[in-house]
This record gives sequence, structure tokens and C-alpha cells, in this order.
Amino acid sequence: MPATSIDTFFACSLLVILVVSAMATMPRVVSPMLDGLANKNDVERLQQLAQYVVLSTGAPADWGSIPEVSPTDFGLASSNTTSPYALDVDKVTRLNSQNTYSITYARLLAELKANDVALNIHVQTVFNTSINLISCTDYGNDTTCTFEITTLNSGFAVISDLDCYLIIGDFVASSASFTNSTGNGIASFAIPSGVNESGLMIAFAKAQSNPSMVSFGVLSFENDFSVQQSNYTFAALSPLDDRLNTSYNYPNERTLGAYALSYSYWANLTMLSKVAQTEEYSFPRFLDQSITILVLTGLNGTESFAQWVAYPQVPLDIGVNFGSSTSEGNVASFTYFVTIGSAIYKLQIACREVG
Repeated sequence: MPATSIDTFFACSLLVILVVSAMATMPRVVSPMLDGLANKNDVERLQQLAQYVVLSTGAPADWGSIPEVSPTDFGLASSNTTSPYALDVDKVTRLNSQNTYSITYARLLAELKANDVALNIHVQTVFNTSINLISCTDYGNDTTCTFEITTLNSGFAVISDLDCYLIIGDFVASSASFTNSTGNGIASFAIPSGVNESGLMIAFAKAQSNPSMVSFGVLSFENDFSVQQSNYTFAALSPLDDRLNTSYNYPNERTLGAYALSYSYWANLTMLSKVAQTEEYSFPRFLDQSITILVLTGLNGTESFAQWVAYPQVPLDIGVNFGSSTSEGNVASFTYFVTIGSAIYKLQIACREVG
């Protein structure tokens, strides 16, 4: 990688560290929403609103982990820590519209008491991880498949340590690797003959410059590796409060494997209940600076499937798409580097006044 790329990446890493450190000196409680800010200019008012979202727990303080509860006051901060800019995993997860327990944008605005503001909240990992299948070679007793993993931040390489998993039916294999100065790495797996269901290759990446910056990539494939399988085709997966609610889309589906995976650990899920086409599982909260990926593999008749969901359920977007707005020039955007669990994520809040 050119020296300019290295310098840019380490500058970005240092910026993250400095921003997070600076946040620790900021007050935990922000004055409620837009009250008392009539004399502020538009940007100051909107910044106050954005800070409230990330610094306030909302009410009730544990609204995120209770499926039946909607907040009466909106805020994403965790109630289990005094550290500022530490967000609650369940509050963030309930912003994802694919989650069964998600709150709507209308509810978010109503409980934020900000009827004269349009906004968008976007949460993502600090850098991106992608996976590409390079080759599969049949050796008779097994087949060796090799994957390329790429870790980039805005086009610049992120040198990372990798922990990778291959999941096919009830078969699980792992492989440790790393990405080099161009952001590329290799992971290979030997698959026993007879293991030919649809599956997933999951790559967790930790930036070597700051292990709190974690990313992930998932490659879904049909049983012959030739076609990628769409997620949520066979089941809707909704994590919340260390439980996974599964709603199957077809009546004859059955599970082959249920797993929770992170950078350093993996475990089988524990089934708590099964009613008609729904199942509920519990999963461990790993002591790891990592997102958790939850996986279900199974059969729909003779057709195999592998479905997954991230916890927290990111990346996510909720709110107005300002990219298509004719008033885009009036939009104020605020970026925060937040922690969820002990990993760092990037949160962006874009907003503008309306009416």
C-alpha cells in the first residue's frame, strides 16, 4: 500500500481514538430536545437534538430490551454504563425495520418530541469487509474451498486480523488469517464429502491498529457454491435481549443447526420454545470486542437453506432519505463514533427543520 494510504488510515484510526476520548469529557445528560433553544441558530438546535439521541437513555431506560414496550422518550444510550456515547444493543437493533420488534420512524419522532424536524439515523461498522469465493477443488474425500477477504475503509486498506467460519448444515469449521497491506487475505476450508447443503462463509475482522474497530462480511451460497442465496427467504430472524425469535416462511421447514458466532467464540443456540412456524432461542453474550452473527440452517422439504442476522442488527437506516430531497442543502449531518458492547461503530444523524 502506498505510504499516503497508510498515513491516511492511521490518521483515521487516531481520529477515532481522539474522538472517543474527547467524548468522555462531555456531559452525560443533555437538556431535553429542542426546549429552551429558540434563540439558537438552526445548526445548534439540530446538533443539540442529535446529541440528545446518543446521550440520553430515553424512557423507560430499558425500553430497548422489552419487546412490548415503546419508548415514551427516545434515546439510544445504554443504562448499564456511565460512559458517554455507549449505546444499548437492543435500542439500536429496534431501529432496523427488518426486526419484528422495530419501532417506526413516526414513533421515533413522536417520542423525540421533534415534530418540526426530519431526520435519518444510520449505523454501520467503521470499515467494510467483503468476501469472494476464489476456488473449490474436489480431492475425493473432501473439497477445499478458498475465499478472499477484503477489508477497506473508503477505499483504503485496513490491515486486520481475521477469524472466519464456514457453516453448512450442521458442519462448522473455523480459520484464522489476516489481511495484508493491500487489505486482502485468504481463508481455506476442507469440507468432507457428503456435506453439500446451502451454507455461509462468515469473516470477522479486527483492525490491527485498534482491535475495538470490528467489521464482518457474510457470503451466502447454494449447495453447489455457484449461486448466492438470499437472506430472509426462508425465515425472519429477530434478535433482542439475548434471544432470537425465528418465524419460518414455509410450513415444512426444519432446523439442522442454530449458532451464535463472534470474532473469538461460537456456540450452539438453546431452543426455548417452538410453536407452529415460530421458534425462540437464547444465545450467549460473548465477552468479546465483536458483533455477534446468529445463524440458522435447515431444510424446506429437500431444499436446504442458511439464514443469518447480526446483533446489533446493523447496518441500518431509519428516517428520511435526504439524498433524494430537493432541500438537501439545508440538511445538517453529525457523525459520532459510538460503542455498542465494547466495539466501535459509526453513527450518522442527518436532520433538517421542516414546516
